[in-house]
Amino acid sequence: MGKGRPRAVEKGVLVQNLSVSSSGSLHVPPAPVYYPSEDEFKDPLAYIYKIREEAEKYGICKIVPPKSWSPPFALNLDNFSFPTKTQAIHQLQARPASCDSKTFELEYKRFLEHHCGKKLRKRVIFEGEELDLCKLFNAVKRFGGYDKVVKEKKWREVSKFVTSGKKISECAKHVLCQLYFEHLYDYEKYYNRLNKEVTKGCKRGVQEDKKCEDKVETYGSKRRRKNVDGEKFKVSNKVEKGEDEELDQMCEQCKSGLHGEVMLLCDRCNKGWHIYCLSPPLKQIPPGNWYCFECLNSDKDSFGFVPGKHYTVEAFRRVAERAKRKWFGSGLASRVQMEKKFWEIVEGSAGEVEVMYGSDLDTSIYGSGFPRIKDQRPESVEAKVWDKYCGSPWNLNNLPKLKGSMLQAVHHNITGVMVPWLYVGMLFSSFCWHFEDHCFYSMNYLHWGEPKCWYSVPGNEANSFEKVMRNSLPDLFDAQPDLLFQLVTMLNPSVLQGNGVPVYSVLQEPGNFVITFPKSYHGGFNFGLNCAEAVNFAPADWLPHGGFGADRYQMYHKTAVLSHEELLCVVAKFGNSDSQVSPYLKKELLRIYSREKNRRERLWRSGVVKSSPMPHHKFPEYVGTEEDPTCIICKQYLYLSAVVCHCRPSAFVCLEHWEHICECKSSRLCLLYRYTLAELYDLLLTVDKCGSDEKSQSCSFLRQGSRSSEINVLTKKVKGGHVSLAQLAEQWLLHSYTVFQNSYSSDAFATLLKEAEQFLWAGSEMNPVRGMVKKLIVAQKWAEGIRNCLSKVENWSCHCSFERVQMDYVNELLDFDPLPCNEPGHLKLKIAELELLYSRVCDFPIYIKESEKLLQKISSAKALTECAKKCISGKGSAAVSIDMLYKLKSEISELQVRLPEAEMLLDLLRNAELCQARCNEILKGPISLNNVEGILQEWDKFTVTVPELMLLKQYHLDAVSWNSRCNDVLVNVNQREDQDNVVNELECLLKDGASLRIQVEKLSLIEVELKKACCRKNALEVPNFFTFFLC
Repeated sequence: MGKGRPRAVEKGVLVQNLSVSSSGSLHVPPAPVYYPSEDEFKDPLAYIYKIREEAEKYGICKIVPPKSWSPPFALNLDNFSFPTKTQAIHQLQARPASCDSKTFELEYKRFLEHHCGKKLRKRVIFEGEELDLCKLFNAVKRFGGYDKVVKEKKWREVSKFVTSGKKISECAKHVLCQLYFEHLYDYEKYYNRLNKEVTKGCKRGVQEDKKCEDKVETYGSKRRRKNVDGEKFKVSNKVEKGEDEELDQMCEQCKSGLHGEVMLLCDRCNKGWHIYCLSPPLKQIPPGNWYCFECLNSDKDSFGFVPGKHYTVEAFRRVAERAKRKWFGSGLASRVQMEKKFWEIVEGSAGEVEVMYGSDLDTSIYGSGFPRIKDQRPESVEAKVWDKYCGSPWNLNNLPKLKGSMLQAVHHNITGVMVPWLYVGMLFSSFCWHFEDHCFYSMNYLHWGEPKCWYSVPGNEANSFEKVMRNSLPDLFDAQPDLLFQLVTMLNPSVLQGNGVPVYSVLQEPGNFVITFPKSYHGGFNFGLNCAEAVNFAPADWLPHGGFGADRYQMYHKTAVLSHEELLCVVAKFGNSDSQVSPYLKKELLRIYSREKNRRERLWRSGVVKSSPMPHHKFPEYVGTEEDPTCIICKQYLYLSAVVCHCRPSAFVCLEHWEHICECKSSRLCLLYRYTLAELYDLLLTVDKCGSDEKSQSCSFLRQGSRSSEINVLTKKVKGGHVSLAQLAEQWLLHSYTVFQNSYSSDAFATLLKEAEQFLWAGSEMNPVRGMVKKLIVAQKWAEGIRNCLSKVENWSCHCSFERVQMDYVNELLDFDPLPCNEPGHLKLKIAELELLYSRVCDFPIYIKESEKLLQKISSAKALTECAKKCISGKGSAAVSIDMLYKLKSEISELQVRLPEAEMLLDLLRNAELCQARCNEILKGPISLNNVEGILQEWDKFTVTVPELMLLKQYHLDAVSWNSRCNDVLVNVNQREDQDNVVNELECLLKDGASLRIQVEKLSLIEVELKKACCRKNALEVPNFFTFFLC
């Protein structure tokens, strides 16, 4: 079955997969299940594209392959062992926030002293033990604050976070409520007021927020910021520090001590961070005290999946079975029961549960469950079956690089993305709420074992999902704003549904594929021992989601898996995008182009006029083969552009954070770019390969965008008004023409090239500037070469050690026509006709001794010319050898006379070297007759004697002669009566053939015929028994 109404809904396949919440009031509806036909199953990307419109609304779907799909499991389970992680299931949701009690105590103490005029009491006792006020405060925050906890009677739930799950009496709950009200209620109000001030300040902006700083008291603040008068101040510390040392505070992220006015110093550890370097960044300095995440979070209370033991599959199976018996005994438990129990554990109402999970196992290390060509085939699997599944497009090792996948261009083995991950699970081992890196699609295949239970939120509801998560677990998100990147947190789907977020479920059974769509949050757990494998993939419709994912990495300052911009450009340039890929690629590339254009123009308006192209990649057709620098602020790869400053040569920033690299003037900064805007725009046009109507509309759209950019003329403020980039470029061009007309000046050319940097990054309107820059560079190189040669000639003598000028280089400089620029010195290098000069010297009444040298030079030149002509024409009496050509080249070079035949001689020598190299290449390995005949035919008319070519000719002659002998012997070999002679001739042929350097095909035939001849010879020697009997 292809696209259409999912049969799972018709048949009730997923009726058993209903997620029952702790209240039993909500159910999770099933996502669609698809049954592709044999024909539909041939191309996974085409089939997923076919069902996408319907399935993407659920964020997830299941694909049941045709019955013929039965890949062998490629791993040897007897030898397979793997590492595990320990998952505390009871803490996936119901866990206290990771907080440092000492930091909380420090802040709480300051609050009491400055706002209440009290001192911190040493101990608060609850149930005979000291009460941790930090945990109590965060627990009440989890459930909405004091007023909401009282209203909804949540003190029992709060107590679980404070007393490590111990049950408390009704009286104790009342005591806990009173203790909170007495000690923390006022602090909660203060804390909430501070947070509101931050939220309002973000909306108003930094400048307006400074006006309200007086409204919120600060105490002991160590932030460096400006007071109302604009002067830097800092409240004194207990230990006085010198002013110089104070200003040397370094940001822990970008390692810069600059921009001190936006440097936040932790009020406990005194480490500093720029507000824009935090993850996520702050828009302004927050009121009150501030503590870094290292001080807010306690290592003791931090939560994560701890590395566990290494297990064999058999040992892991025993652990899994024990765990299952512990919860459900030896009887069969329904999946509804197991699912309900799972969420009871997650919500903290079923005790402490730890399970093992062999997750994220790199298949390049531990092996894949699918057959791979490089892996050893088990004896139990037929070679034909193995090869079939090795090349199957549904084999997850092949999926990311299928035709139509944007990841085809990625040649870096990124685990989990390009290289599948293997998962060995047990009952309740979980994969927490997340969506894929870069919002990729994911495909999961269950090789064997118990089913997996999946939950999914559609990608278009991701923001609603995140909002409910933050509201439901505020303390966790306060402690870790990037919590959803950690993959360690679950939330009951019923909570999401109760807040209007749609959730869908899938029951994945062995042999099933599960597809998750871009940006769809998903999570789930295992019903028992199983083994699955997963990988990412990225068809063309993923591209806009990939852009969102890249922007999200930048916002949270998380290192990306790969450069989204590089992927786009490589696919556009080398990917041969078809009509299905082109619309998505074009739209995303246009977005990147527009953003890059706006950022570069903003940079130019801000005074950044220096620019330089980035070094080219050695393998530009692949993604990730060479790592680009990353922004020191947001950690993103800088593929398209970057900003640098000579004061920090090892630091790079993106165009979004260019102001934060240093405190130098913008005119000292330099824009690095990989493509000009013109080249990026041309890249857009190359992608535009859709149908005629769509193409014409697209081209019209691109032209309209181009015209609109021309209408919005790029200008910036200067003294006396505004000036446009186009006006500056026109002025520069006029000045360039003037410089070209004057005598060459190295300073003038260098200045022009420096000034041109502010234009070269731009669009096609700057093509005249680029053309002029190319001419300037050529002219500069030529003129400097002329001057360099002159300097060497004027300083050289036979008794000096100065380097001689190479004649080839002189000829190269003199061959320019027309001359690149006005450099008068080139005339001195032009050698006049030597004979004319000699005749003038002879007519001179005074004997000039150097005339003899000149005559000798003329004679040598003529002799070399004549010799060169003979070599080139091949009409000389003697054969032309390659050594002779080398000698001629050397003599011409030493003579330093410009000969017309020199270039032709060099071409002949280059061809001889090419012939020699080709012959050597053939001589290195086994020599085939076809290859030798090919090269002999190619160089048949070559006039130069190349030893290697002559050797191949001899080998060829021997092989041809042997073949001729072979043909003579094999004629009527069966009918000949002198089989003794036949055997001798064949043995001789076999021996001679084995000694040939060229492999001959008939050698095996001779061996066969020799055996036959020996048999015939033996047959003739046996007495004819029947004839003797008759006689």
